[in-house]
Amino acid sequence: MKTGNHSDNKVNLVLLGMSGTGKSASGNTILGKKQFLSTASSNLVTTECQVEETEIKGTCVRVIDTPDIFNDEIKASVKNQHVTKCKQLLQSEPCVFLLVIHVSRFTDGERDILRKLEDAFGSRAEEQTVILFTHGEELQRADMNLEDFLQDCNSDLKKIAEQCGRRCVVFENKASHQQKVEELMQTVNRMLNKYQNQ
Repeated sequence: MKTGNHSDNKVNLVLLGMSGTGKSASGNTILGKKQFLSTASSNLVTTECQVEETEIKGTCVRVIDTPDIFNDEIKASVKNQHVTKCKQLLQSEPCVFLLVIHVSRFTDGERDILRKLEDAFGSRAEEQTVILFTHGEELQRADMNLEDFLQDCNSDLKKIAEQCGRRCVVFENKASHQQKVEELMQTVNRMLNKYQNQ
C-alpha cells in the first residue's frame, strides 16, 4: 500500500480491553473485512498481538489487536511479553489506544483500567486514549444515545470517560458501519492534532 512518507497520514490504532468486550470484532469493523479471529466467547480468543493495515480516506491505518493484558489472573511475565510485542508493532507513527468496553457490561476488573493502561504504556497513555463502546445496538434498544448513556452510567465508568476527555465512540460490530468508522477517525484525528500541538 503506497502512502506518502509523512507520519501524519499514518496512525496506529491499538485495541485494548478485557476478554469478551469485542476488540477483534471492532478491529474487523475498522478494517472493513474479517482479519482478526472473533467469536462470542468468555474464554481468551486472541492470544497474540496481531497487526493488519487498511487505508481510510488517505490515512494508512495500522490496527493492532491485543490479548487481554488487564486481567489480574494473567501472569505478569505473560502480560509483559504482550506489552513488549505490542510496543514493537507500534513503529514510529502516532499511536491511539482504543479502550474497548462492552456498553452494558462494566466489570470490577475495569474500574482501574486506566491505571493498568498507564502501567503498561506510560503516564500519558490516557491522553492518547479513545473509548470504544461495543454492542451499541443495546443502547438503541433502550432508546438511548451516547450522551444519555454517559450521563446515567456507573460512576467509575463516568470517571474513566472524563479522564479520557469524553472521547467516546459507539460501535455495533454485527453490521458494517462505515459512518461509525469515519466518526472514530474524526475523533482520533482531533485528538492527535491537539496532542501534537501541545
